[in-house]
Amino acid sequence: MATPLRVLIIEDSEDDALLVLRELSKGGYEPDYERVETVEAMMEAIAVRSWDIALSDYVLPRFSGMEALRIWRQSGFDGPFIVVSGKIGEDTAVEAMRVGANDYFIKGNISRLVPAIQRELKEVELRRKKREAEDALLTSELRYRRLVAAVTDYIYTVEIRDGSVVGTYHGPGCTAVTGYGPEEFEEDPYLWYRMIHEEDKQRVTEQSRRLLEGEDIPSLEHRIIHKDGSIRWVRNTIVPRYDEFGVLAAYDGLIADITGRKTAELELGLRSAALDAAANAIVISDRDGRVIWANPAFTLLTGYSPEEIVGRSLGILNSGVHGEEFYRDLWETIRAGKVWRGEMVNRRKDGSLYPEEQTITPVVDEEGVVRHYIAIKEDVTERKRAQEALLENARMACDMQFARQIQRALLPAAPPAATGVNCAGRWVPAAHVGGDYYDFFPRDDGSLDTVIADVSGHSVGAALIMTEARSVIRAQARSGGSPAAIVGSLNETLYDDLTRAELFITMFYASYRPASRILTYASAGHNPPLLYRRAEGGCQELDADGLILGVRPQVTFEEREVRLEPGDLLFLYTDGITESDNGSGELFGVGRLCSILASRHGEEPEAVINAVLAELASFTGGRPPADDICMVAVKITPSSG
Repeated sequence: MATPLRVLIIEDSEDDALLVLRELSKGGYEPDYERVETVEAMMEAIAVRSWDIALSDYVLPRFSGMEALRIWRQSGFDGPFIVVSGKIGEDTAVEAMRVGANDYFIKGNISRLVPAIQRELKEVELRRKKREAEDALLTSELRYRRLVAAVTDYIYTVEIRDGSVVGTYHGPGCTAVTGYGPEEFEEDPYLWYRMIHEEDKQRVTEQSRRLLEGEDIPSLEHRIIHKDGSIRWVRNTIVPRYDEFGVLAAYDGLIADITGRKTAELELGLRSAALDAAANAIVISDRDGRVIWANPAFTLLTGYSPEEIVGRSLGILNSGVHGEEFYRDLWETIRAGKVWRGEMVNRRKDGSLYPEEQTITPVVDEEGVVRHYIAIKEDVTERKRAQEALLENARMACDMQFARQIQRALLPAAPPAATGVNCAGRWVPAAHVGGDYYDFFPRDDGSLDTVIADVSGHSVGAALIMTEARSVIRAQARSGGSPAAIVGSLNETLYDDLTRAELFITMFYASYRPASRILTYASAGHNPPLLYRRAEGGCQELDADGLILGVRPQVTFEEREVRLEPGDLLFLYTDGITESDNGSGELFGVGRLCSILASRHGEEPEAVINAVLAELASFTGGRPPADDICMVAVKITPSSG
């Protein structure tokens, strides 16, 4: 009966292939073959089935025998690869054998082909059996190693004479548990005692004492120090042996390595302690939502003790705030094995409502079936309050910013064009809004009125009073009265409002007539403006008697005059400048302000104001102002008179 043989023929000549197949048939084989002549065809043939042998021409039109050999070996086939070619020299044949070909033949001389194939197939079979034997040996060795590794128990014996240990004998399993071999324990009878963990030695010693006194002792679990320095847990079970006189002669023991179990127990204990100590409420329920376990934080959150909640549904916390659709979506999510996260309002035992953020995680078994749910609950009452406070603060900040824009719009958009003077003003509130104010009022006769005022405080109330004062000041300024009359009328008009608001106003009001260069002014308790005299090279304060506005309804204000000269610089300001400190208690003061005016009096008013602000920022280290800042600079020009 012919022997089946799966043959892959790499050959471009069909006739040559038939000659090879005929030779195989004559040799007792029944070839099942496929002929290929390209790389692609060979790759496809290898991919779809297995082959016993490959017979390849050396030179093909679009292929080569060496390339076919490389593909054959890379495919993992152990079968022989034989070169059959009419164009192969001895050197080429030797090279083919060197890189992996099993044999080579010249076309027309293939009488040795069948014996060669038989020889190579026997070699393949021998290699297969050798691999199987090696694999079997390796498998057996691995099984043995697993068995040895799995054995965590061993027996030992301790011989006693006159109450003292005279010898110990430990079974072969001691090495896996302790790291020491049996011979090491025989050489050192006290090795085992030294291995005991220091914290456990007293318990082991006490057990030994009771054993020597004839007591029955239970198994003891304790730690030992392995030879490699690691800590192991063991269970030591002792069975005593007595001589004919009832004296303890020896005892046998069984040592079991319980490190894995102890580690798991400790880890489980740690997890349990962590759950108990968790700040958030944690609840474990069955698949129907009945509570199995709840931690102490749950009691703090809801008022229900574990005894009151275990076995009951968490529906007891239902507040009635959420509709059926809310809970239907929750249950559909977790029953599908998905995590549900969301916020809800629940009801405590005392009936009070509270918002909580909850995460419910399904726990599935080996088959993917949901068996339990773990819910983590966090009371978010304080966070909600904080969020509401942040939103309120944001709204308030927006409102204050809007109020700041309105208040800034009430100040002069630009200095007025007036004969004989250049002027500028600046307002820097300490908060969004403030109580400082300045303004300019050109009169029909060519004169210019200037006012600066400071409402006590720098809050919204101060800003509202200042807005009211601005309206009254503008109305009074249009009446054309003198500075003292205007300030007095303001006091009478604003007295009641200032008294109810428990606020007061300081003010300096001045009117400059370019034709005569006379400045007439009155003060309601305001810090005196500075007048830098170019001719004298120094500053003087312009002061006038007058009580701050809002103290008494009827007040007489002093009015004074001073003649100004071209190049003179008048500087009105609020105390937010002079009372700024550098963090060490030192105030900016009037002296520094005078120095700036002296060094900058030749510049335009806007530049003078910028210089004051720059010097102030340097002095305070760039800290935000603690009080509102307001200033007006008026420079007398040569066109006056």
